[in-house]
Amino acid sequence: MRILVADDDELSADILIASLRSMSHEVVFAPNGGEAWRMLQQEPFRLVILDWVMPEMDGMEVCRNIRAMQSSSYTYIILLTGRTDRKDRLEALEGGADDFLTKPLDSGELIARLNVANRILETEEAVRRTNRELQQARQKEIELGATIQKRLLYSPPPRTTNAIETASLSIPSQYVDGDFCDFFAHGNEIVDVFVGDVMGKGVPAAMVGAGVKTGLQRCMISLLTHATDPGLPSPERLLQSLDDLVCAELIDLGTFLTLCYARFDSADDSLTYVNCGHPKIVLWDSLSGVCRLLDTTNVPLGFSDSESYEQRTGQLHPGDLVLFYSDGVTDLKLPNGKRLGMNHFADWVESRAHLPLDEFLAEVEMLRLGGLAGLLTGDDFTCVAIRYRGSETEKDGTLHLWADTGSLRKIRNYVKASARASSLGFSDSEVTELMLAVQEAASNAVRHARPGQKGIPIKVKAQAREGMFVLELRYPGTAFDVKSVPEPVLDGTKEGGFGISIIKKCVDEVKFVFRGDHNLVTLKKRAKGSGI
Repeated sequence: MRILVADDDELSADILIASLRSMSHEVVFAPNGGEAWRMLQQEPFRLVILDWVMPEMDGMEVCRNIRAMQSSSYTYIILLTGRTDRKDRLEALEGGADDFLTKPLDSGELIARLNVANRILETEEAVRRTNRELQQARQKEIELGATIQKRLLYSPPPRTTNAIETASLSIPSQYVDGDFCDFFAHGNEIVDVFVGDVMGKGVPAAMVGAGVKTGLQRCMISLLTHATDPGLPSPERLLQSLDDLVCAELIDLGTFLTLCYARFDSADDSLTYVNCGHPKIVLWDSLSGVCRLLDTTNVPLGFSDSESYEQRTGQLHPGDLVLFYSDGVTDLKLPNGKRLGMNHFADWVESRAHLPLDEFLAEVEMLRLGGLAGLLTGDDFTCVAIRYRGSETEKDGTLHLWADTGSLRKIRNYVKASARASSLGFSDSEVTELMLAVQEAASNAVRHARPGQKGIPIKVKAQAREGMFVLELRYPGTAFDVKSVPEPVLDGTKEGGFGISIIKKCVDEVKFVFRGDHNLVTLKKRAKGSGI
């Protein structure tokens, strides 16, 4: 065993060191208490023998410092003393000493004391080893629980609907997450999204979240199975059923959860929701480019077993961004030290809401990293982003799109199909000209309607009228002044103007109008040889 000996009495120290080395112990010597304390701060010793009375720092002071020091292993302390008074011995034990050696040393007593020390240290190490093994086993269970939670309790977004596009970011504070989300897809037009946050953290919160998710599924099945009226159960009825099922249990457990349940219906472009104490939904309107917060409608689940639930309904437009998030987001701190809060978060979202969802969530992650040092509670961090797509084709045949990378292809295909079905007798080359013209008009809208933004809602309507094929494109943003576009210069000395020039060459009439907050572009083309 490696032993630190501290004694200012040279003769006494030599005798003790010789005895210890004769027993095959490794000995490190300190001539006084101060030097012993400096050595202990640099490296750990399992056994320390200290003279009680020393200059610079006495044995009792060193003993108290050792006990106050954070260490991964236990240090056994034996005090060398000539004191036999009971009061002194009690004071030493209260100060952290484990045992005593009386001067002058007795070799038999020294061996006995060292044997006791060795047994205690071996027992202490065995206990620590067992605790480490238990901790490792518990850690493996927690990691397994986190894996199970991610694979089985986080449902992927539904693939059976085109009504929404979704992405989520969920970072638990303790491996497993008290936040949860799930989806119910009802055919191609309707999808339900619910997001919850259980009080507390870790495994208990995750288990409550899993139980509530299971309860919602049971309630949905039960209401559909026993329905007397056709159609889906409303969100408020579903939440009332869930409350009847779990509220009493939550109260008995002494816990509660916030929950937001929302239904996206592309048949009438509606959002219907019930918000039970969850942070307010952030809705970014793609037409105006402005964010607003939707009201909370009810108290959290588990607060009252007599709560009645109220739902709210609003209109959506293709391209709208709807955000559900936990208070781990709003509890972030700004550089000025203030809490982010819901209003500031909505302001932050407004300048980034046009981004593709993966890019948007990357920005959310950067926001989290920037405010992580000021996170108030180390809470679970969840953000679920929903891009509303709606029904791309309206009842009157209008194509309604969120203008992103895939929209131009859809617009070209729409125009191609409409032109060929128009019975106006377009040739293949004329159909290609129409497709090229609408491609340039839509590209111009995407590039210039809202500078710096990657997407806008755009409507395209094709119809045969008065012997001509008429295309109308509507999109919000700043007014486009076609007169300000220069004529193209073919020698390459100047850029710009080519798109408008191509449009004019491909169709017979072009008209740009700004009405209210929308641009309206009208393209007209007559089939050659139609005789009109």
